[in-house]
Amino acid sequence: MGRLNSRSAALGRGRDSLAESHIINIGQGPRRGKKRTVKGENLYNDLIEILNKDSYKKGQKSAIELTEKIKRHLPAFITSIKMDREIMKKVVFGEEPELYLPYHGVNVAALGVGVAQGMGYSDDELQRVALTAFMHDVGMKELPSEIWTKKGGLTPAERDAIRRHPLSGYELLKPIEEVAEVVVQEHERMDGTGYPHGLSGGEIHEFAYIVGIADIYNSLTHIRPYRQKRYSSFEAIREIVAKEKGRFPASVLKFLIASFLLPVGSRVELNSGEKAEVVEGNRASLMRPVVKITHDKDGREYDKPRILDLDRNQRFFIVNYNLASKAGLD
Repeated sequence: MGRLNSRSAALGRGRDSLAESHIINIGQGPRRGKKRTVKGENLYNDLIEILNKDSYKKGQKSAIELTEKIKRHLPAFITSIKMDREIMKKVVFGEEPELYLPYHGVNVAALGVGVAQGMGYSDDELQRVALTAFMHDVGMKELPSEIWTKKGGLTPAERDAIRRHPLSGYELLKPIEEVAEVVVQEHERMDGTGYPHGLSGGEIHEFAYIVGIADIYNSLTHIRPYRQKRYSSFEAIREIVAKEKGRFPASVLKFLIASFLLPVGSRVELNSGEKAEVVEGNRASLMRPVVKITHDKDGREYDKPRILDLDRNQRFFIVNYNLASKAGLD
């Protein structure tokens, strides 16, 4: 039933040649990728609109039609995730409204692709992961929105209804075997503590582990009706490592951490007191990314921000990982 494949992918630095010296000024030369950014953001919004329009349609026919609509956008979606960093900034740092499911679906798909890409998945596999992620909460459409938007605790009956949504999703998507299998397994856990069937280990499809970890991460990094705290990416990863280790394969956790411990757009404080934004990750040394220093220790914005490669200049390091991040959303 499950297809837990062992994969290995080198955790190289995985960065572009952004900083040719320890510190360089930015703002020189033409801006690149502007058309890609606009197209990518439009695609992000279009996919949310597709999910939003279908959120009130019930039944198997509607679910299958939604899957076909999403499929048509998958090649462009994968390309956008790979080429347009603004999309992932929107996913990680953007807001989700009270009726959050359409946004959550797109965000989990993007995050799942990010993890799977690190694991060495082909473009075809990335599209398949994305499709299952887009559809992972389709069973929630069968529930009254008053349940999943309820503030405060759920009654036992409401909790049972929520826990049945993977089964509802499976029934809706049964004609699409792989998608249905992942949807019903997305809340299963490696140690057998998940639901609805208490599967464990290799009984669980690897895509379900990827979608499951992306689901948790996205929920933690956004406000929910039952929780007003919004975790920073760093806090969310720390929470996941503390509570989910042993419930997900090490490979899935490893690439979630590598991709999202300090994602591009994170706001940090350096030991110099200066404030900076992460502009390039460093998978070989996660705590030493390339940053853009934007403010002095007194909070005054620099006229000319500087790029600093923390790996090449060991004199500087991050002391605060949890500054409010609004990068790319102005």
